[in-house]
Amino acid sequence: MGINLTRNVFSKSNGTWIASIVAAVCFLAGIAVTAHVGQLVRNELVSQHKRQAVASLSEARARLEGEINRTVAHGLGIRAYVSQFVEQPFDMEDYREIAVELIEENPSIRSIGLAPNNILRAVFPLEPNQAALGLNYRMNTAQWPAIQQAMVTREVVIAGPLELVQGGRALLIRIPIFPASFLGQPLKERSYWGVATLVLDEEGMMKTAGITDVINGIRIGLVNRSAVASNNMIFGSPSLLEKDHVSLPLHLPGGLNWELVGLPEAGWSSTGNQVWITQLVGSLISLVFGAMAFLLISEVYKVRSMALHDPLTGLANRRLLEDRMHQLAAMCERSGAGFEIFYVDLDAFKPVNDNYGHAVGDQLLIEVGQRLQNQIRQTDTVARVGGDEFIVLTPGNMRRQEKDTFLNRLGERVTEAFEYSGARIDVKASIGSASYPGDAATVEDLLRVADGRMYAQKAKSKRNSQDIPGNGLPQTG
Repeated sequence: MGINLTRNVFSKSNGTWIASIVAAVCFLAGIAVTAHVGQLVRNELVSQHKRQAVASLSEARARLEGEINRTVAHGLGIRAYVSQFVEQPFDMEDYREIAVELIEENPSIRSIGLAPNNILRAVFPLEPNQAALGLNYRMNTAQWPAIQQAMVTREVVIAGPLELVQGGRALLIRIPIFPASFLGQPLKERSYWGVATLVLDEEGMMKTAGITDVINGIRIGLVNRSAVASNNMIFGSPSLLEKDHVSLPLHLPGGLNWELVGLPEAGWSSTGNQVWITQLVGSLISLVFGAMAFLLISEVYKVRSMALHDPLTGLANRRLLEDRMHQLAAMCERSGAGFEIFYVDLDAFKPVNDNYGHAVGDQLLIEVGQRLQNQIRQTDTVARVGGDEFIVLTPGNMRRQEKDTFLNRLGERVTEAFEYSGARIDVKASIGSASYPGDAATVEDLLRVADGRMYAQKAKSKRNSQDIPGNGLPQTG
């Protein structure tokens, strides 16, 4: 009774410890989740602020894209205009009127140049650009790559912004001209006439598009992602790129790969009532959750212990034993390592109950279970699977000699005399063993093999032994 009581007390204590640990983990996990949710709330506040900043950038992007596209459209108008004079000798005066109108309509255009056969033959306004007349682009290593690209791709190419000799920075819009020889002639079949160049003033373009250093409290920057130089800022402070900023790509013609970036002057806002309310509510929920977890795990541990253990001996029951055997069988399929079982049955246990009462019989069963427990490793399992039947499960296969030694040790220990309340009871047992997967391919068949060998040993013992009563006390064999 003392052994069983100690085991029950230990089990309850162990369950309390586990419930306490789980409750603490749940509480700490709740606090961690609360902190995480709080951070998510902060992140959401920042995201809201960023969405507002992106909205401001979207307005600026639309204006800037519109300004550049408008200028490119002007260039395409010149290309269409050239078709009127393509059959005539080149004369700068033929283009003066349209060039002057375009420059007056779009003040961001600093100059317009026409280069039939890639030789600059006309420039508007003439002053202070007259010295550039006669420039052969093919001989100019700085400007030829963009013009050659426009010729090959037959598309508009925009280079820059570049520093101008006369001061300031500008974009060079190269528009290749391929006049049609007849109506509807495909572009790829047309002959190359030359190139028109629009010099677009960067500062004027930004001013016309309404791009300033700060828009709606957002510091603005414009980045050229195609630039290989370390400082690829077109507009704004390079320090914007060193901080957490938002950005929007611009959809521009001519191969430009620009990006608008923005950052609030005061930084992103991550404070608000939502944060501390979330933390307060989360902490209270964590406390309640921890308390509920303690109560739940305590009850689960009690129910699980009752479902998987023998109530008398505290050993594993058949259900738990078979579950572990199935797990070892599954592991064997992957690793090849099997296991052993030893089926222990007390011989003639019924006379003990009949002569000494069930209380003594119960103590004998508890004692036998404890003896088996004392002979196994921590990884082994002892289970009570019937009234006076026990099974010892040992992971890993044993060699023949090792198995015989273990069988003898179990038999010697189990059959030691049991003394209780002044009575001495001789204990005898039959043991049958089986190996997985050597003796059977399934857990059920393995149990039948071990059970059969145990009964074979029991029958053999009965044939080779005689009943010898001792002092009028019945024996278990």
